[in-house]
Amino acid sequence: MTDEQGTPEGSPGFVQPWIAQLRKITEELAGMTGLSESLFSPPAPSLPSLPLPGAVSAAQVNAIASALAAQRSSIAALQAQLTAFDDQLEALEGILGPLAEWSTKWAEFERLVTNARQKPE
Repeated sequence: MTDEQGTPEGSPGFVQPWIAQLRKITEELAGMTGLSESLFSPPAPSLPSLPLPGAVSAAQVNAIASALAAQRSSIAALQAQLTAFDDQLEALEGILGPLAEWSTKWAEFERLVTNARQKPE
């Protein structure tokens, strides 16, 4: 029940060329997307500039590690500055203690001298 071209009876002869064109277009599209290649084949030629996820992760981890090292270095510098500042404050406190004591004694002396002058004898 097929005619001479191998098509079903009553089907026009243009179906076979149309199917062949459709198959050709499908194969070309599959070739462009890489779907026709095996999973183990090299990446599609249109993607060589993209980094692999592992390389991106390694770069990010290295960047984080470098940033942490820089922050710890900054903290160490701040600790050294604070230690120096604390030493300066300790020295100043050592100077101001006796000065404050002397100032208190001087104020008492002034009060005694001022009161002594004001008292009539």
